[in-house]
Amino acid sequence: MTILEHIKKAHANIKNQPKEARWQYFWDYYKWHVVAVVLVIALLIQGIVSFTNRKDIVFSGILLNCKIGVDDSAFLENFYDYAGIDSATQEAAFYTDLMLTDQSTKNDVNAIQRIMAGIATKELDFVVGQTVSFRLCAYNTSGLFIDLRSFLDQATLEKLADRLYYIDGDYLEKLRAPVGEAVDLSLTNAPDPTKPELMKDPIPVGIDISDREAFQSAYYFPDTVLYLGVTANTPRAELVKQFINYLFA
Repeated sequence: MTILEHIKKAHANIKNQPKEARWQYFWDYYKWHVVAVVLVIALLIQGIVSFTNRKDIVFSGILLNCKIGVDDSAFLENFYDYAGIDSATQEAAFYTDLMLTDQSTKNDVNAIQRIMAGIATKELDFVVGQTVSFRLCAYNTSGLFIDLRSFLDQATLEKLADRLYYIDGDYLEKLRAPVGEAVDLSLTNAPDPTKPELMKDPIPVGIDISDREAFQSAYYFPDTVLYLGVTANTPRAELVKQFINYLFA
């Protein structure tokens, strides 16, 4: 007897059986088919729900060397209200999983590549870092940060005058020199970022936000020195300005 003949005979025999027996027969023969169908339907529903509930990222920043266990729900909720962001359909993406040091580890390379990728795709609006990590970004020869003189109005620049982080354009150009031409150049010997008067070409690229308590408590440990730099080609300039105003409100 072939398999097909066996199945036909089994079907014929089960027709006259009680309902419970017919159900048991069906389950014995088709339970895995049912399970497969249910799983496919569940995955389809999950995909539809995920797509429907997906929020548009309207603001993006990388926060380097954050503390473990970041809880920023209250901070973001207040910022959404301040900036008029509809949290039901929109969100700010603050990436807190990157570490950057001056040890040239794999994590350090990944962090710089992630920042540069965000700038290249115009998905990244700002970067926050501590003393070492921010200096590495500020003096990156690719020019990661915008000159704040071309970004902020004069009144805001004057308001933040004692908070501005400067790099020396002259020193940056020397770092960009071909290998072998630069002599005794090290970022640890870079000019003091708070003393533009000692620089040949002072360029403000960062803002000291160390005492912004709400932000610091959400992402960093107390008394951490923090600087914020705006990416060179941010596509959301007005929202970045709103964020800076919110930090100092």
